[in-house]
Amino acid sequence: MSERSAIRGMAWDHPRGRDPLAAISTMWSAECGIPVHWDARPLKDFEDQPLEELATDYDLVLIDHPFTGTAAQSGLIVPVDAWVDADYLEDQRRHSAGPSFASYTWNRQQWALAIDAACQVAAFREDLLKAYGQAGSPATWDQVQQLAVDLLGQASRVAVPLNPNHAYCAFLSVGVGLAGPAFWPTGGQIDRRAAKESLDFLSSLTRLLHPLSRVADPIAISDRMSTGDEIAYVPLMFGYSNYAREGFRTHPLRFANAPRGPSSHIGSVLGGVGLALSARSPRREAAADLARRIGASEVQSGLYFEAGGQPGHAAAWDSPAVNTRVGGFFTATRDTMEQAFMRPRVPGHRRFQVEAGLLIHDCLWREGSETATCADGCRDLVNQLLTGDS
Repeated sequence: MSERSAIRGMAWDHPRGRDPLAAISTMWSAECGIPVHWDARPLKDFEDQPLEELATDYDLVLIDHPFTGTAAQSGLIVPVDAWVDADYLEDQRRHSAGPSFASYTWNRQQWALAIDAACQVAAFREDLLKAYGQAGSPATWDQVQQLAVDLLGQASRVAVPLNPNHAYCAFLSVGVGLAGPAFWPTGGQIDRRAAKESLDFLSSLTRLLHPLSRVADPIAISDRMSTGDEIAYVPLMFGYSNYAREGFRTHPLRFANAPRGPSSHIGSVLGGVGLALSARSPRREAAADLARRIGASEVQSGLYFEAGGQPGHAAAWDSPAVNTRVGGFFTATRDTMEQAFMRPRVPGHRRFQVEAGLLIHDCLWREGSETATCADGCRDLVNQLLTGDS
């Protein structure tokens, strides 16, 4: 068959994003004779690239949950309800890892299958922390700051990915830890006092962090942490269970729940991936069949995980066999996953995340920045760019 007859999909460029899709597609193609080709885009593009650029060229697209409102209103995506039966959809809902399923629900319809589940969690090198007398992952942000002080000037440091997109996510997570879900209620405004406190804390923490933090995303931090000894602990970044597998990198990472703030709530932003079907697909029926296979319970806890994926189906999160392979990653971070904060999903959020991220990044890293001014700037952006959520 020609390449034009193939189903085309767009993943993101990491083994967690590419490899399970390739493995399942190979198996599916062998059964039905339809070729599948997956392209991959960098993490930054996955977080920001306009959906309309992707739905035109691809049959299946992996999307971040803040794109749900755009997907629903654009006509570019076929509702999941139209290509799975009721029992399949109910299984997905009942076995959601945290709010992953709900994050792709809009106006009582589903717009993507939550095939990958993630949130911001803590990561550490157990061997390095033990060498510095630290037993396990700090439970609170106060303990995190003390550890960062203790390791300042040491060969191994504390780090947090704080490039603009992830500075924005860290700001939300610390804010939720301070004020709980009331930090930013759905369809409402960011709490100003908690926003300033979040920025104050992060601004003070940046002075203690490994310098890679300023420009890094979670993949860059995880790669540095697992191939050298410069970073011993990260309190907050999107967890990649691949790095907990023996042999994936030189040093396996361990993962734990993110620190708790004064509210007793675990502050963490929801991540993960939704698999969406393009309304412009010329092979919609076949593409939908492949998507159903990828999201199925037995595949999620089987081949999807075996090939390096981080499943969205709770059958995998609850599996002792799966957890054994990744140092207990899913069990160790489950409480954080259940409390994860869902970012706004209205169409204006794509621009909001970019502008707020730049504003927060500048505030955290530029000497003399006023956190009150930044907090007000974020609230102004909410008024300018975001309207009600569904």
